[in-house]
Amino acid sequence: MKKFFFLILVLPLMVQSQNWFPHGATWFYTYQEQQMFPAEGYTKYTVIKDTIVDSRPSKLIIKEVVRYNGTILPVNYLIVSEENSRVYYYTNNTFKLMYDFTLNVGDTLPIDISSNACDSVSPLVIDSIKNININGINLRVQYVKGIYYYAGTWQGLVDSFTIPIIEKVGSDYFYSSTENLIFNPVCAIGEAFVMNKLRCYNDSIISYKGGSYYNLNLGYSYPCDTLINGGVGIKESSKKENNIEAYPNPSSEFVTIKAVSTINKIEVYNSYGKLLYIFQPECSDFNVNIKSFPKGTYFFIIRCDNDFKHLNLIKI
Repeated sequence: MKKFFFLILVLPLMVQSQNWFPHGATWFYTYQEQQMFPAEGYTKYTVIKDTIVDSRPSKLIIKEVVRYNGTILPVNYLIVSEENSRVYYYTNNTFKLMYDFTLNVGDTLPIDISSNACDSVSPLVIDSIKNININGINLRVQYVKGIYYYAGTWQGLVDSFTIPIIEKVGSDYFYSSTENLIFNPVCAIGEAFVMNKLRCYNDSIISYKGGSYYNLNLGYSYPCDTLINGGVGIKESSKKENNIEAYPNPSSEFVTIKAVSTINKIEVYNSYGKLLYIFQPECSDFNVNIKSFPKGTYFFIIRCDNDFKHLNLIKI
């Protein structure tokens, strides 16, 4: 009987712990650059794998950045987790809080706040809570408020900001000093050029478009991965076919990678997002020897000219 009750208590907790990060969920944020003309690329985050970090069920997320001119930057990885309506990100070998949907109006959200852009900033307080309906699903929205202070040339300016945080989606509108997906607000005056807002979020159930300049000024009909290059006009990012193959998968000895164009680089990461190997084949057909790899899941980033593909490989 004790064992039965244990299962009843634990299983719902495990299911709830991943409500925020279903496999395949994607976020697109504006990657804004200060040019003499409108210049916006995008940052894309994709949930790619379940993992366990410090005995906690977590998700591995890949970060991909494409500049306004189509240049692809090196990929990066994040680890996130959710427990009992509290959302965390992993940094410096510890989990730090981002969101807490157990809080009520008037409660303080105890997170790190950067005051690099001002002299001081107050703790974030839950100012109000509302509900919205997205694709037939009712989601809570917390509005968190902070007050910041500027001295010196700003002559003691005191102002405030209010940030909406949407359940399962995250923050729609904020100044971030780190990763877009990581909620780390900073104080800033006005509509800063470097504000990188949420463009859209999608998973198998929810589809949401945010309040970025990209959406509000160009219209919501543009794809999430549109590149804005005001130097040559507004254009949509090309939908290239990733004509890249990798087989066999799973494998125990070799993985053959083929592409229709030259393979410039292959990056191999472990399940924690640590870069292990770099290969530079400069050919269209390349064998990767994985005999010495410990058994487990690895992530390959395969780059061909200005295109790339990421895939999961299982070593058996």
